[in-house]
Formats: sequence, structure tokens, C-alpha cells
Amino acid sequence: MKKWLVIISLVTVIAGFTTFTTTSLTNNSSAISQAINKSLPLLEKSSHLFLENAGTCHSCHHQALTAVNLSMAREKGFVVNDTLFQEALNSILSRMNDWKAIFAENDDPTAIVMSEGYDLWALSANHYKANKKIELLIKNLMQRQTNEGCWVSPSLRPPLEYYSFSATALVLRGIQCYSLPSLQDEISLRSKKALTWLLNTVPETNEEKVYQLLGLTWGKADQKIIRQQAKKLLTAQGSDGGWAQLNALESDAYATGQSLYALNQSGQLKVDDPAHQRGVSFLLNTQFGDGSWKVQSRSYPVIPFVETGFPHGRNQFISAAGTNWAIMALVLAVK
Repeated sequence: MKKWLVIISLVTVIAGFTTFTTTSLTNNSSAISQAINKSLPLLEKSSHLFLENAGTCHSCHHQALTAVNLSMAREKGFVVNDTLFQEALNSILSRMNDWKAIFAENDDPTAIVMSEGYDLWALSANHYKANKKIELLIKNLMQRQTNEGCWVSPSLRPPLEYYSFSATALVLRGIQCYSLPSLQDEISLRSKKALTWLLNTVPETNEEKVYQLLGLTWGKADQKIIRQQAKKLLTAQGSDGGWAQLNALESDAYATGQSLYALNQSGQLKVDDPAHQRGVSFLLNTQFGDGSWKVQSRSYPVIPFVETGFPHGRNQFISAAGTNWAIMALVLAVK
């Protein structure tokens, strides 16, 4: 009798654990929508305050990524403040149209390669058509490709502006999206060189793995290669469902959001897959009540601090970027 009681108890415990695990992986669509709706106004307001307090400067973390994010959210039917959305886009267009400013930054690879790489992503995500200024910018960027095939950034601000994988993938996307007829042959040649570099260079950090996969995807590499690299990124998912920027760090919204986005865009992870659901669960469980996610800064403060009204004090720039990535991943999960 006691033997049967023990067996029944074990079965009950296992069944209860199985039920709990299955339930935790079944993402609530209402919870996902609520998380997105809490974050969007915070990101919009913070973008406005950054532009208001930073003078003529605009940023990848508050404007470019936000513009990509808001375009995705609006396409899924979420309410977006059109005035603040357009303000973020206008800050990008204004800088790009100020060709004197662009030429003044010619000796600053970070400003040209990284900032304009993010900006071109934001414009292409919003279906902005090519013009003469963009053509000149594309020519400028192509001339900055190294002999090895990559683009580089000397910035001391990881992860957004630090890695050659990020620079290469972003510029590759830009020249692919704005592949003007007059530049077609050169763009094709430089794209092949970039893909070769992305394929033959071993990534170490999560940011590098993400942008290697995005670069290969945006550059239309062989699907077998994309599957191989996606598998490597997928195996980096932690037991908590998230991804970490570095092996020595804990999972955070920045690494998790961009990993889910890259895996989804590569076609190697569907929103119904258990790994994607675990990642979404991690994001839902770590969001703050104000709609933000906190991400710890790893960058060296080389530019003056600008108050943006985003939470988390001195960590607000990277936290805004992490929140953008988290929302991009959650938007993909909305059917």
C-alpha cells in the first residue's frame, strides 16, 4: 500500500511540475500587448526629451532603434504617437540632409559608420525612398570598407557602437536597401566581400553573434550557412530563457530582445517555438512597472551625459536600447 502511495505522490508531483512548465511557456497575448503598450509612450517621450536636451545631436539608442521599433509596432496595429514618431525620423533626415555636418564627420568613423548605419536601418524600415543625399552617403560608406571586407568602429561604447560585426551588418543592410542602379556593380562586389568576412570571422560576444546572423540574413547568404549560425546563437540561450551580452554576465533585455529578433528574421525561430516562448517569458517577467527594462551600461563615457527622462539614471541610454530590442521581440510575438 505504501509503495502505491509513493508512486501516486511522485506522479502527482511530476504532473504538477509539467503543468506549471507548460503554462509558463504559453505566453499570454494580452500580457504581451500590455507590455508593449506600457513601453511605447515611455520610448516616445524619452526620444523627445533626448532631442530637446541634446541640441542638434540624435542617437542610435533613442531615435534610430525607436524609429525601427515604432514602425514595427504600428504595422501590428499598436497606437503610436505620430508627432513624436515623425520627430525621431526628422532628426535623422535633418542630420542626413545637412551635408556639411556629414562632411565634418568624415574623420569620425563612429559618427559615419555606426550612426549612419543605424539611421539607414531606421529609414529603410519606414520605407523611406532613396535620394541624392542617401546616394552620396552610400558612396561614402562603401569607401570605408576595409580590405578584409568589414567595416569598423573605434568607439569605446559597447555594445551599440563597438563591434565590427555590428558595423558590417548595418552598413551591408544600408547598401542593400538603397542599391541604386548607378552603384549596383560596386554594391554587389562589396556585399560579397562583407558576407565572406562575416562567414569567416568567429564571433565571441552575443552582440557579435546577433549581427553576424543579421548580416548574413540581410545579405541573403546561403540558407545552410544561416541555419548553422542561428543554431550557435540559439544554444547561447540561458536556463532562465534569456541571453547575456557576455558569458560572465546575467541575461538582460538587450541581449534577449536582439537574439529573438535576429533568430526570427533569419527564419530559424518561429514565435510558437518553445525557445522563443521562453525568451518572451523572460522579457515579460523582467519588465519594470513603468514599461522599461534595466540594462547595465558597459560603455566608457566618452560623450556628455544627456537626461532623457528614461528610468535607471546613468544606465538610461543602454536601457532605452534594451527596451527597444525587447519590444521589437514582443511585437514579433503578436499575431
